[in-house]
Amino acid sequence: MYASAQATSPAIAIEKFDSNWATASAGNYAQVKARAGLEVKLNQTWSVGLEQRLDYVLHFSEPTAQFYKKLENQGLAPGDYPLQLSVNAVMGTSFFAQYFIPLSNRGSFSIKTHVLQPNRVQDGQLTGVGHVAADGSSDYRYELDYNYDQNQLVNGNDYPVSGWGHSFDVQYKYRAGQSWSFTATWLDVLHRIYWSAINRDVGCLSRPNQADCFVTSKQKNQVQKLPVTSEVLIEKSLEAGLGLYLRASQWSRHDSLQTGVNAQGLILGVDLLTDAIHLAYESDMVRLKLASDQLALSKSKYLQVSLDVYWPIL
Repeated sequence: MYASAQATSPAIAIEKFDSNWATASAGNYAQVKARAGLEVKLNQTWSVGLEQRLDYVLHFSEPTAQFYKKLENQGLAPGDYPLQLSVNAVMGTSFFAQYFIPLSNRGSFSIKTHVLQPNRVQDGQLTGVGHVAADGSSDYRYELDYNYDQNQLVNGNDYPVSGWGHSFDVQYKYRAGQSWSFTATWLDVLHRIYWSAINRDVGCLSRPNQADCFVTSKQKNQVQKLPVTSEVLIEKSLEAGLGLYLRASQWSRHDSLQTGVNAQGLILGVDLLTDAIHLAYESDMVRLKLASDQLALSKSKYLQVSLDVYWPIL
């Protein structure tokens, strides 16, 4: 059994994820990934499982963040601000099977195939202009192409959506001698959701409302893709149960470079790019990990929590 969640945004604190773009000039994305599931190992080669999944990738320009900061907090200089938002989010269930291949005494390869049954979706782009007048008032206008199951932008007919999808997780491990090990992992390779019916809005969205600005809605088919998550881990074992590690990862606009020490299952590290502190504990039956860039977790701009429990029933 396992559960994990990772949320990161240089511009938005976790406690105010839908509000208060407090440091709008510091970044241009907000990303969330969460998993919870049950995996059963059938033998040394095969395992199967069921997983609940959430992926949320919001990209925006820094002027967009600055403009929304003004809407929340005032104080933005008068002028025009180019606006750009793109959202790629999906929630659903995965049925997966994993196949493990020993390549040699030192190396191994595994591939996990996910068959996805999605039920919640947001997928679209918005581009426009926001205007701040000398008296502090503001207005904005967007051109949008937005696919969804429930519309969060305008009131419309939200018809049921249907679709299916697939993705692959790939991992390669290699051990050089008794002290060095190398692991490369790719998640959500060839991720595709094939929507046979999805709601779509195309047109114009403005605040305040303008007479020549309106949205047309219809249902259509659509292919949705998620970005690949890549990670490389290098570990060096020392004497007395000590070890060093270096982990580099990339997840859409989020980059990470961690380094730290492993002392008999207790892991302490720091992310050199996000300033997050990573603390973890690993044993034969439990893996627990907590990472944050703030001691006050609610103020974090990077937060990761994961728990794996291994229970050998047979």
